[in-house]
Amino acid sequence: MGYPPQYGPPSRGETSRGLAAILIMVLGLLIGAAIIVFTVLNPPSSPASSPSTQGPDHSETSVRQAAQLMLDTYASGSYGDFWDMWGTEAQGLIAREEYVRLFQLCPQRIPGTSFTITKVTVTGDNASVQATRLSEAATFDFLFESGSWRSVPSPDLRQEYQSKTVDQMVQERQAAGTCGAAAATPPATSPVPPPATPPATPPATSETAPPVTPPATSPATPPATSETAPPVTLFTG
Repeated sequence: MGYPPQYGPPSRGETSRGLAAILIMVLGLLIGAAIIVFTVLNPPSSPASSPSTQGPDHSETSVRQAAQLMLDTYASGSYGDFWDMWGTEAQGLIAREEYVRLFQLCPQRIPGTSFTITKVTVTGDNASVQATRLSEAATFDFLFESGSWRSVPSPDLRQEYQSKTVDQMVQERQAAGTCGAAAATPPATSPVPPPATPPATPPATSETAPPVTPPATSPATPPATSETAPPVTLFTG
């Protein structure tokens, strides 16, 4: 009858490898547990919002007040002060004195007429303002820069300031009829002739006097009428 094989005790090398594997497993568990605890105790913070897009300076009321001041300044004819309210990049498109000269040569057609703001939209450091003047409406852009809201010319005006001189812009606006009209000259009138005096009637005689014919009068000439004025332009600068 046979006997089961006899196994001797494990060698020292095998024992060391087993202990090392156990230590590695325990160390891995400890590291994983430490990571989990750290994550729970220190959750990742959400990205902080930009401070420039928060606070009362970016409220609709703040934009409305700034826009109304700028539009009132333009309507009053204070073009230099209005230019001072532009953004830095916009001011580089045309010099202040040239902007003032533009409106000296081609004034707005309805000075002193105020704007009425109807809608304000704020998106970060940018704002869009819709306003009306008489029966016309337009949209104006504004930029929050250096702690205050600044006016930004429309793309069409930016292109005009970059590619044309003041004299060229004045010539084109005069041809389009968007410059302010000069004081109207009253129509010329011819002097009115004195009424004709009928001849004296001779004293009555026995004969029948011939009927007196009234003097002929020319029809009155109607006053001259001016041509139809060009349409009013809401904003030209």
